[in-house]
Amino acid sequence: MSDNNIFESAIDKKVELTYDSLPNSKFEDVNFEGAKFSNVNLKNADFDDVNMDEATFNNISMSEGKFTDMYMVDTRFLGVNLSNSRFGCSIMNNVEFKNPDLKNSQFVHCDLSNVEINDCKIDGMKINGVDICKLLEQHEKSLNELK
Repeated sequence: MSDNNIFESAIDKKVELTYDSLPNSKFEDVNFEGAKFSNVNLKNADFDDVNMDEATFNNISMSEGKFTDMYMVDTRFLGVNLSNSRFGCSIMNNVEFKNPDLKNSQFVHCDLSNVEINDCKIDGMKINGVDICKLLEQHEKSLNELK
């Protein structure tokens, strides 16, 4: 290992680091396929050009994280707290939100074509300043008057 904390190639070797400190280390062109990271501090770490296909993240703190230029097709977010998160310039086609708490969220400059909302609590929901509950009440009233 050199003074720059750059690991030399460890072809066909299993490396185990336990209770070690490697601050400001650099890993480049490394294959961590099948690796397990437990109780690891990656605060202020940068990940660039990383393949994390089929990776599992469990019991992870990512406060103030930034995710840019990511390909997350067929990804599941289960039991995730996204409070005060921001999504911008994101492609979210064919996304399913099941049992999320989206209170006080804002959707600005979004393409919501062909979006379906079913069995959702919408008290206070507004689209372009229009109260949707009141709009639906008026619609129901109109339908009942036609009967």
